[in-house]
Amino acid sequence: MTDTSQGILSLAIKDKGALYAAYIPFVRNGGLFFATKTYYKLNDKGFMLITLMEDNEHLWAVGRALWITPQGAQGKP
Repeated sequence: MTDTSQGILSLAIKDKGALYAAYIPFVRNGGLFFATKTYYKLNDKGFMLITLMEDNEHLWAVGRALWITPQGAQGKP
């Protein structure tokens, strides 16, 4: 996420179940999992736009890639 031309990651969390599924507790101060088809390297930084449940306000955050699932690891080529 170093290159800002990759865009802004957007995550809409619609309910508590989705929030718990996206939450990564082992990251210091917490983290959120974003599924994306854009390739990132570990520690790449980027911008995120987060919408929580029924809140109309969008939250902006800056983060970095801490986890990368290898291509094909979820049964998809």
